Amino acid sequence: MYNLLIVDDEKYAVAGIAQGIDWTDLPVANIFEAYSAKQARELMEREPVDLLISDIEMPGDSGIELLEWTRTHYPEAETIFLTGHANFNYAQQAIRLGSYEYIVKPIDYDELKKVVAVALRDIGEKREAKAYQETYRQYHDKWMRQKPLLVERFWQDLLGLRISSSPEKIEEAIHLYNLPLHARQIVLPILISVEEWNQPLNARDEEIMEYAIRNSAEEILLAGSPGAVIQDRSGVNVALLYGDAGGEEGLERLRGRCRELLAAANRYFYCQLSCYIGEAAELSKLPEMYRALLEREHDNVAETNAVFALGEGAAAKAPHSIPYAPAEEWLVLFEAGQKAELLRRMEETIRAIREREATAETLDALAASVKHMLYRAFHRKGLPIAGGSAASRGGIRTLAQLRTWALEAVEESYEAYHGQIPDTRAVIDKIHQYVADHLTEEELKREEIARHVFLNPAYLSRLYKKETGIALSEYILQARMEKSKALLAETNRKVSDIAETVGYANLSHFAKVFRKTVGIGPKEYRQKYQK
Repeated sequence: MYNLLIVDDEKYAVAGIAQGIDWTDLPVANIFEAYSAKQARELMEREPVDLLISDIEMPGDSGIELLEWTRTHYPEAETIFLTGHANFNYAQQAIRLGSYEYIVKPIDYDELKKVVAVALRDIGEKREAKAYQETYRQYHDKWMRQKPLLVERFWQDLLGLRISSSPEKIEEAIHLYNLPLHARQIVLPILISVEEWNQPLNARDEEIMEYAIRNSAEEILLAGSPGAVIQDRSGVNVALLYGDAGGEEGLERLRGRCRELLAAANRYFYCQLSCYIGEAAELSKLPEMYRALLEREHDNVAETNAVFALGEGAAAKAPHSIPYAPAEEWLVLFEAGQKAELLRRMEETIRAIREREATAETLDALAASVKHMLYRAFHRKGLPIAGGSAASRGGIRTLAQLRTWALEAVEESYEAYHGQIPDTRAVIDKIHQYVADHLTEEELKREEIARHVFLNPAYLSRLYKKETGIALSEYILQARMEKSKALLAETNRKVSDIAETVGYANLSHFAKVFRKTVGIGPKEYRQKYQK
């Protein structure tokens, strides 16, 4: 929720805005009123204010001076200016100081409400971005300062079998590390599996985010109880609770905490996790228990973002659990150029696998069938196998990930095999024409464009970036702005009509995007360049 402050030396004007607009459908908590810049400053020192709606021309300090003071003391607050005159000097100063909007009286309350709604949305986005950056900075600083801890080294050595499993040797290691444990200590392990990142991260950022996940796991899973959350020498994250779960009731509470961790990871750390809860064991038996958890994680290829207890729902390892993948039939369709039918049959096979108890061996078998089909097709034609997706399936641990890999591998290899890659310019031209024909649409979806050029959406994005050097979303924005500039310079159409023509239903939002992209507002651009 947000706080508004209305500033005008005319009380009826303040009352008109405060009471004449229905604010109930906007996230507005409080509406404060002030009748001079001095009163506004005093109020802002007492109450938090997110958005000012201020007159420019007032007795004493003007709205411009109030904005200068606000920028110094409360830089995150936005300001919408109201004025009775379209004074260029005032507008110039307002733009220089970074005011959000500049509206000439008499005020259209509906238009003002729309501007406020967009402003509050932008303030919220900035607030969320700042919160994320602050969280990232905190964890980054902690990560940079972190030194190898003795407790983590002990657990790494124990789980990695660098310490003998005999109670005597474990007791010696505990004494060496000076830890508050004993050889007969009961410990319950929880393996925390990072299955997939929801956005691209480099290796360094992944390390920082995994550190943040371990901190969150310590807060949520341990919840103040004795224990540790560490990363083993292979990079696997594991929580170690000193003691047992406390029966079925305790195990259910632990499941709830794991689900809470999964939700936090998805919301704050841009990843999907699964938790594998082991059974409490003495330190001498803990490495064996840990291996069982690793094997359970390895065998789970069908379910993601879930909580498992050891021994529950484990996939059966019977020979018939690996379904038949008709690679020879796929090969015939691939070579005949029947891509749509090939993809349909592959989807059928994957769907059949999903309905059974899929295992890691299932993934290997399906991947082998796809590679067999592609390698045979390219070998027969005397061509080298296409790179990219077809060459490797590294990092794939679930059936959903394998599906994405398999379909992309076929898409990329099909185009290379049938000689369509050299004609990428035609694909780019077709994309550009589609964008030009649909600029009036507020949302130009990648999926629709991909369907138009008969490509996988993810492959389309990579192809476009590779061929043009910019992202598809950047090009769409450029196309909207170039069309806007042409209409502003060559016609007398209203700015609001031009905004709708290029896909912006909200004039204020269009003006803001235009100013950010071009450097000046639409009206200023027209004044400068109109022929």
